[in-house]
Amino acid sequence: VGYHFVKWSDDVTTATRTDTGVTGNISVTAEFAINEYTLTYTAGENGSITGTATQTVTHDSNGTAVTAVPDAGYHFVKWSDDVTTVTRTDTGVTGDISVTAEFAINTYTVTFKNWNGDELKTQIVEHGSGATAPDEPTREGYHFTGWDADFSNVTADLTITAVFAINEYTLTYTSGANGSITGTATQAVSYGSDGTAVTAVPDAGYHFVKWSDDVTTATRTDTGVTGNISVTAEFAINE
Repeated sequence: VGYHFVKWSDDVTTATRTDTGVTGNISVTAEFAINEYTLTYTAGENGSITGTATQTVTHDSNGTAVTAVPDAGYHFVKWSDDVTTVTRTDTGVTGDISVTAEFAINTYTVTFKNWNGDELKTQIVEHGSGATAPDEPTREGYHFTGWDADFSNVTADLTITAVFAINEYTLTYTSGANGSITGTATQAVSYGSDGTAVTAVPDAGYHFVKWSDDVTTATRTDTGVTGNISVTAEFAINE
C-alpha cells in the first residue's frame, strides 16, 4: 500500500506478464516506487493563500502549513472539503488533495438610538455599505440636528445617537397707543426658561387695561416658555 509498480528488471513495464516461447532461463525482479501526491491549495474570491500553494509529498508523509488570508472586510469561512481551520497542515497524506479557501463579506450591526437611549432601529449591513437612518426622532422643546456618527461606510459594529438642540423662542412686548414699555422689549429664551420682567407704563391721563393675550397685570414675567410670545400693552383714557 502506498507504492506503485515501475517495471521489471528487464524493462518490461506491464505489471502482469506471461512469458511465452521461452528459450532460456528468466530471472527478473519487480521494481516499485513510493507513491507521490500533489497538494493544491487555492484561494476563492476575496482572499489569498500564504505558504506553498502546490506541494508534492510521498505516501503517508505530511504537507506544510498553508493559511487562508481574507481581504479587508472579509472573513474566512472554510475550505471546500469542510475544514474550518484557517491554517491547515495535511498529514499522513494518501492521495491528491485539491481544496479552495472560501471567504464571505463581513456584516455589522448598526443601532440607532434616541437621545435618551431608546432604540430606534437596528440594521445589519455589509462591510463598506451604508446604513439607512430611521425617521427623524422628536424631543419636546428641542429640534433634531442630526446623528453623532457617520454611517455611510460601515466597517465595524456601530451605535449612533440622535443629536438635538434646545429650541429658542422670542418674547416681544409692544406698547399700544398712549403708553410705553420698561424692561427688555425683545428677549430670547430657551425652552422651559423664564423671561425677564417688563412693565406697561401708561402716558399721563391714561391707564393700563391689559396685554393683548388678556394678561391684566401691568408688570409681567413669562416663565417656563414653550413658544414665541408677541403681545401688545393696551391703554385707555382715564375718565
